[in-house]
Amino acid sequence: MLQRIKNYISNMNKTKLYTMVMSIAVCGVVLISVMISEAVQNMKPKQIQAPEQLVELEKKDPKEVEKTIKTMRVEAMVKELEQQVEGELEEDDSNVWSLFDNYVFMGDSRCVGFSYYDFLRDDRVFAAGGNTIRDVLTDIDQLKEIAPATVYLCYGLNDTGIGEWANGEEYAAELRKVFDELKKALPDTTIVASSILPATEAALEDNPVWRKIPEFDKALQTVCKEKGVIYVDNSELVEEYMSTLYDADGVHLAKAFYPLWAKNLYMATVVSEVSEP
Repeated sequence: MLQRIKNYISNMNKTKLYTMVMSIAVCGVVLISVMISEAVQNMKPKQIQAPEQLVELEKKDPKEVEKTIKTMRVEAMVKELEQQVEGELEEDDSNVWSLFDNYVFMGDSRCVGFSYYDFLRDDRVFAAGGNTIRDVLTDIDQLKEIAPATVYLCYGLNDTGIGEWANGEEYAAELRKVFDELKKALPDTTIVASSILPATEAALEDNPVWRKIPEFDKALQTVCKEKGVIYVDNSELVEEYMSTLYDADGVHLAKAFYPLWAKNLYMATVVSEVSEP
């Protein structure tokens, strides 16, 4: 059968063959046009239904609606940012450091690790073993020269350990003085205070004074709220990694802890800033 068709086509002259092909093409176009026309005529407009969430919002007070919308927007931004930061941590720990711009880190020996492990520049980490929150005031002039956009405070180990302040109340009084001076010197700088990282149970047995860390940390949280300083809670981070990313002494930190700590500080700062009225 196939051979007969081939022979028939070969015996046709070019004019007949052209006419036949064109006729078939025209018929095809007409058929497609009819099908499209019928399909369009049969289409019924769909009713657009508002999501239930929007319908509910319409029933609420405008101020409450505005607050709800802002909350939704912040949550979306935070989720997107978390995915970005998590991706950078998974890809390469060093990538998280690119998120920090025009910053200064201040603190004690635990804070020293940010520069000791070459994560951050030496000239942007004002930290040393034995430092307390009071040492912030000794670096005020340098801070003014740098005029950082953000200052991260990572103290607490010595604040509780050296006995300079007997309890949380005394420590809170010192914090108020330091924060007031810091804000006066750097009025356009965002001040961020890391929660005081606790010690392991073994370290507490060797040095029971560190059992005051929760009391001092609560004082820190209270004063941060009073003075408009961003307080960063690291409790979940510590709970997950204390057994694996603390040094043998039970108070200092392994290298792998720092990118996670930095991510927590950064995320809390951004969330606080986008949540402001």
